[in-house]
Amino acid sequence: MTPFIVVLVIAAIAALAVALTGYQSVPTGKIGLVHRRFGSLKSEKYPVRVHGGQGVQAATLQADRRYLLPPLLFRIRNVERTHVPTGTIGLVIAKVGAVPPVERTLCDHVECDYFQDGRTFLLNGGQMGKQPMVLPGGAYYDINPELFEVITTETLGEEEKYELTRSDLMDISIPEGATGVVIAKEGAAPDDDDNAVGPIVPGHASFQKPWVFLANGGRRGAQAETLSHGGVYRINPWFARVVIIPTRELTLDWQRSDTKTADRYDAALDQIVANVEGHRLLFTMTQIIRIPAKAAPRLVRRFGEDRDMTGLGDVQSPAPVQRFVERVLGRTVKGYFESCASEYEVLQFIEGLNEVRMELESKVAEALAEWGVEAGRTTLSDFESEDPELDARRRQRARERDEQDSLAYRLRNAEVEEKIKRLRLETAREEAAVPVAENEARAKVWGVQSEVLLQSLGQLKDFNTPSVVTDAGAANGAMPLVVGQQMINQTLKNLPQDPPPQLEPGDEDEPSA
Repeated sequence: MTPFIVVLVIAAIAALAVALTGYQSVPTGKIGLVHRRFGSLKSEKYPVRVHGGQGVQAATLQADRRYLLPPLLFRIRNVERTHVPTGTIGLVIAKVGAVPPVERTLCDHVECDYFQDGRTFLLNGGQMGKQPMVLPGGAYYDINPELFEVITTETLGEEEKYELTRSDLMDISIPEGATGVVIAKEGAAPDDDDNAVGPIVPGHASFQKPWVFLANGGRRGAQAETLSHGGVYRINPWFARVVIIPTRELTLDWQRSDTKTADRYDAALDQIVANVEGHRLLFTMTQIIRIPAKAAPRLVRRFGEDRDMTGLGDVQSPAPVQRFVERVLGRTVKGYFESCASEYEVLQFIEGLNEVRMELESKVAEALAEWGVEAGRTTLSDFESEDPELDARRRQRARERDEQDSLAYRLRNAEVEEKIKRLRLETAREEAAVPVAENEARAKVWGVQSEVLLQSLGQLKDFNTPSVVTDAGAANGAMPLVVGQQMINQTLKNLPQDPPPQLEPGDEDEPSA
């Protein structure tokens, strides 16, 4: 054997050894898909192999490791790991597996480490089709693309796929002042009652575990349990849709619709037109309402359309609330003003604005209470008329009312002045009667002569009555004491004699002065 032939034999033996016993590795950021070149297919049930048969294997190879997989027997294909961006979810469709039940949209759930263990998935009865579990965002997954298709915001692109949009793959965040109403698309048949909602089902982690919801008897349709504000939820859009309903106070305006955007809850409410006695009256209205969280599911149940109840879509859609506002609140207000046309005269209607507002506020509160919705204040603007003659009549009526108010004001002033005058006269009489009453009381106790004497002395004390006058100038204006004594004696002489005083019981024991 020539040296050249020897070299060729050695090289062939080395190549065969490498082919039979060689190591293979997977680079960083990749996973390895294994294709077996030879093997029995007797035990294999699926085109992705779980028993080592010839073909693509369910198990994958991790990066940065060396595997004793002889190239002669195995071919390795490196593919990218599956990435789900932060704030989004990944949806999974199994390409291989058992046939799912025809009445179900979602397959049965199989625990398989977020679909990274494809072999366990197939051995435990995993089904082909849409999977109920989602992949949380912000992570990479070692998922076999031969076994599963993963839909993310990165793979979906700008075009819709499987009736999905990018918004369907976003985490659901419930803002403050709102609640999330869940509309389940899988489960037992809902109650036939239009007002019924799905009962509360335990254990499904706010609808993030659809398989638990279904196993515990969950029903299709709007659910009584809502998603609390401030939370972030990862809900499979193939299983359920979430509609965000505001629970804060809403201010609804009846004004020209061409001034509103389509996403407003009051988009359908136009300026109010009331026809009273043939006069068209225009005005605006404002109504405050609040939808409690417990009332939101029933509202969605009744005012969600087909797409709201069964399809995918934007969780921020205002459609259910818009329909409620239009069909319940709008019709209540319209019906009230139609009834006013036959109950009021036009000027009475215009001038009784506050009465109209209070009646309307009561009607609105009654209509909303039937849905568990709270009614706030109702506000009406001044009426505007398209008839100039009516405006003239209103102005004339206003002038007459102003004159009446002025006359009434003056009349009230005159009545007050008269009352003050009477009070003054009564006060003067009462003040004049006090001295008389005092004199009468003293006369009753001391006798009339004594009372007169006391009064005379009280008056004489103010006179200048010297007992001796020595100076003619000083006597000017003075009354001699003798004259004063004569006046007192004359007064007492003309008075009737007082009866002797009567002693009261007990007075006889009093010592004499």
